[in-house]
Amino acid sequence: MSQDIRQRAARARTLLADDTFKEAVQDLKQLQVNVFLNPASTVEDREEAHHIAGALSKIEQYLQSAVMDEKMLDRRK
Repeated sequence: MSQDIRQRAARARTLLADDTFKEAVQDLKQLQVNVFLNPASTVEDREEAHHIAGALSKIEQYLQSAVMDEKMLDRRK
């Protein structure tokens, strides 16, 4: 079990440090902001942008949580 936590944390750290991943997330977030700033966007467009922005945040939180799980594991020892 602790090995699974460590492997997941290592993969999460790799993704969080990856420039391509960081750029993709940042670009996707900016696209969603642009929808909100566009006066021609519809309610449906803004709702979708809100959902996408929320999903991106959840992905980042999940990855950060994997790293924190390993830190908690190390503190227990």
